[in-house]
Amino acid sequence: MIKKEGPGWRLIRDPSRGHFSTLIGGENWAIELTDSEWDSFVQLVFDLHQQYIDVQDQLMGDEDITIEIERSNWLAILKGDRYGLSLKFILSQSEPFHRGAEIFWPKNVTKFLINAIKEM
Repeated sequence: MIKKEGPGWRLIRDPSRGHFSTLIGGENWAIELTDSEWDSFVQLVFDLHQQYIDVQDQLMGDEDITIEIERSNWLAILKGDRYGLSLKFILSQSEPFHRGAEIFWPKNVTKFLINAIKEM
């Protein structure tokens, strides 16, 4: 089991748990993900973060940016400025479990969350 957490976020990977082997959480919420959901989530985090890094230095002090990517049952939304970013994910899945979730990490949390995901 791999467990990483900090104020406002947590990640737990436990392959022995079977179908839902990963838990991600925020201040007052948590959801378990399948391996394929986790893999696509991680790739989206990396893609959003790289796009943000590519434009961060070009942003003016009060200028905001929004980046959206829709992929593999996820809608991923990054909102940020030159000083930081927040992340929102919407999971909408049809088969086999018909579940959905909205996930959010604010600016003061995301850099720690992204670093933890990279370490995992």
